[in-house]
Amino acid sequence: MKHFLLLGVGPLPFYESNHLYGFGIRTWQFAKPLLAAGHRVTLVTCEFGASRESAIHIKYRNDPAIFGHLEHTALPEPNPRNVNVLLTRIEEIVKTHRPNAIIAAGSTISTNLAASLKSELPLWLDMFGDLFAEVQAKSPFTNEGEELKFFHQTLSRVLLRGDRFSTVSEMQRGAAIGQLGLMGRLNRFTLGEELVWTIPCAMDGEISPVKRDSIFRGVETGSSDFILLCSGGFNTWTDVETLFEGIEGAMEKNRRIHCVVTGGAIAGHHESGYNRFRSLISKSPYETRFHLLGWVPTEKMAQITLECDLGLNVDLPIYESLLGSRNRLLFWMQCGLPILTTVTTELSRVVSDNRIGLTIPPREPKQLSAKIVEAAQNLSDLKSTALRAKRFAYSYFSFEESVQPLLQWAEHPVKASDNAERDVRNGQLFNQVDVLWHSWAFPEHGNELDLTIPRTPRAVIRTRPQGKSWWRRLWGF
Repeated sequence: MKHFLLLGVGPLPFYESNHLYGFGIRTWQFAKPLLAAGHRVTLVTCEFGASRESAIHIKYRNDPAIFGHLEHTALPEPNPRNVNVLLTRIEEIVKTHRPNAIIAAGSTISTNLAASLKSELPLWLDMFGDLFAEVQAKSPFTNEGEELKFFHQTLSRVLLRGDRFSTVSEMQRGAAIGQLGLMGRLNRFTLGEELVWTIPCAMDGEISPVKRDSIFRGVETGSSDFILLCSGGFNTWTDVETLFEGIEGAMEKNRRIHCVVTGGAIAGHHESGYNRFRSLISKSPYETRFHLLGWVPTEKMAQITLECDLGLNVDLPIYESLLGSRNRLLFWMQCGLPILTTVTTELSRVVSDNRIGLTIPPREPKQLSAKIVEAAQNLSDLKSTALRAKRFAYSYFSFEESVQPLLQWAEHPVKASDNAERDVRNGQLFNQVDVLWHSWAFPEHGNELDLTIPRTPRAVIRTRPQGKSWWRRLWGF
């Protein structure tokens, strides 16, 4: 049995909370299998939206102790005023609990903290989505220059400090390997060493939602109405216009169609997408058939999902979609809810290739409308597809199945070979690329960096000069 400090972001799935974001599910996706494998986990979460410790009020739906040897500490979300205090708190936990390694999962919030710790323990850093692609997706709504600089520096720290990395898709894994190469991490020390593993989004395979007394169907709608579901946050990659136009077009053709919307704006991150969706609804002649429920408790969310007929996921055709994933698709599969999604993410391609859901290309509102109307007329086929999807998800997308690379590393957590070599050299940097990126990523350590570049050892085998290489000739060296 090993002991791990796991840094994540709350709210977690076992809270009594009206909010459950992807980063909380991801944190628990890492924690629960580690506990099931017999490891001890000291779980430290930064609670999203809580700016100070006095604002944290957690009620557990389940006692954390039932999951295994788990100790949970909740801290506020980091900001410029408290980040050094948080780092000190976490470093004290490391010193007191003496874990074998540190794992950070679920968000750049946690990976950035882990990469900034004064610790020589092995680090597994989870890159939950491609940060550069997410910054690009958010760029129309922010000060792009400031965001780009901050997150570039943040990701540089993560890439330099991590010993193992995980991504949500094979596409993102390729991007991460390229980013590590840019940082100089693909060097002679890590040659042949697997640094990056794909851990796809997953669901808790030990839970199977059960339908109870109706709380929406037959109350807010007719018992035989065809109910669409849009759930979760309206993030920067949501194609709001296509989603609305597709639903409205279907409502125009079939008066039985209603749409339930749970979740919505992501406070402190992105609120304009949901606000735009609400504005479009307010001008629609079918406004009364849209039911905006906002963020609802986790247990109520499962019941609402079970009462619906079709889940809609409509993404923009951007790099975030190409490299990222969607937790909501897996939750819908787990509940047996049929899926209609744009083919953008790797997970949506799995849905399409295995014919376990309905799919359309992005930015096609008319196709979306047609698919909805067709689905409403073929309930039997729809339910049959949803059943196949549910079986597929439980077979291939459970927490335990998804984190096998992490569990294997957890048996013997080690540092990456280049980071281990740095320890041997007492922090001496390898070359000019190393100097460049460490100076950029850790400007606060400028006076502590050993900028002395070691001399390259002479080759043991001497050969006749072959002339200058092409790149030396190109640059005049």
